Amino acid sequence: MKKSWNNSPRRARLVLLALPLTLLLGACQSDKKPLGAVGTAEAPAADAHNHEAAGDVYTCPMHPQIIRDKPGQCPICGMDLVKKPKADGAQAPASGTLQNLLNSPDATVVSTQATVYPSASTPDLTLTLTGRVEYDTRRTEVIAARFGGRVEKLLVRYNYQPVSKGQKLLEVYSPQLVTAQQELIFILTNDAENQTLLRGARQKLRLLGLTDAQINQTIATRKPSYSVAIYSPYSGYVVEQPAQPGGALPPPPAPEAGGMNSGGADPMAGGAPSLSSASAAASLPAEAGLTLTEGAYITAGQTLFRVVNTRQVWGVFEPQPDELAALQVGQPIRVLPENNPARARTARIDLIEPFFREGARTGAVRVHLSNADERLRSGALLTGTVSVPAVGGLWLPRAAVVDLGNRQVAFVRRGGAFQAVPVQTGRRSAERVQILQGLTTQDAVATNAQFLVDSEGFVQTAPTTNQPQTDYRDE
Repeated sequence: MKKSWNNSPRRARLVLLALPLTLLLGACQSDKKPLGAVGTAEAPAADAHNHEAAGDVYTCPMHPQIIRDKPGQCPICGMDLVKKPKADGAQAPASGTLQNLLNSPDATVVSTQATVYPSASTPDLTLTLTGRVEYDTRRTEVIAARFGGRVEKLLVRYNYQPVSKGQKLLEVYSPQLVTAQQELIFILTNDAENQTLLRGARQKLRLLGLTDAQINQTIATRKPSYSVAIYSPYSGYVVEQPAQPGGALPPPPAPEAGGMNSGGADPMAGGAPSLSSASAAASLPAEAGLTLTEGAYITAGQTLFRVVNTRQVWGVFEPQPDELAALQVGQPIRVLPENNPARARTARIDLIEPFFREGARTGAVRVHLSNADERLRSGALLTGTVSVPAVGGLWLPRAAVVDLGNRQVAFVRRGGAFQAVPVQTGRRSAERVQILQGLTTQDAVATNAQFLVDSEGFVQTAPTTNQPQTDYRDE
């Protein structure tokens, strides 16, 4: 039988061997390109290589992929092309004017600010202190209940109500007081000749708070009074707040824990004690009505009213810690109320408080002020000026020294820049500051130090090796 070539296994093997060779030859032919057809992606790299081999090349600072062999402008952003440094070239040294920029920002600052030289002449040093008017606690009186009872009639209705000595404040029904009156009437009826018992009964009523006129009325009528009036023994203003300085100057005095009560234990009804007015007054503004009301029960020893006489007040000023050393008791001080020159007066420092008030970082200097016309009100602002002697040291404008919290620095011109120099300060006035250490009369100091402080770099950068490490703090 004759075999067919188309079905021969040998032919199948030849076809399988020829197919990979055909594919390989086709790939080689497709990779061959003309000599001038260079890909656009490879063109910048080739040009850069040729330009660098030939000489200087120029590039755009914003678009480094743009490279030219001569100066020009960037086709993308329009910026002028700059010369590209060679890889093996040395970096150009910084000029003398730019050398200061290489230093730490807390060491030198480049500026054209005006300068001033420290002066050894002692200026007329005047301290300006701010303060406010406060109650004089020596002129604050308390009206307390001497017996328990129920308030039948209340004649004082609001806070800061003016009262005068001998004015009726309220009427109270008290079983204890009724019993004491009946004892006096019993002695008068049954043993009128016994002067010892009569004097004892009258004295008992006086100690309970009755006046001689009330006692004589009881003797004349031979009847007890079931509603007894309580009169004010002082003149001034009724306040429910403690008339004494608070912890700090700005906030007003806070209500006292042991202040006036609106109730207390009910001695006659036997009920539970009512809420004290101290807790109620803490939530009431100063303009609110008094917490003592008609029908409320009072107890013996309870504070009914606090009366403040404002004919003499305190002026409390707040000197800085470095200003306290210049103040002394008995030193004259010029006091200006509410910036009104027509009402300025001269007083003397009566007390320098030996502690800082709660929440305050300034001292407290107390001055007694006469207030016969009662025009100085508690909380009114005051300005005090004190002339103090100042000797030694150098003097600069206050703006030439900046306080960084842990140190105080001034900027001295050295070369083409200002160098930060730590200084130790002394006394201060409204315009000048005393320099005890750190500067000489030959140092040119920047007039505005705050302007030269970098808010980030100056504070956060570590001190340089050529800068003193000593921190000068306020005494």
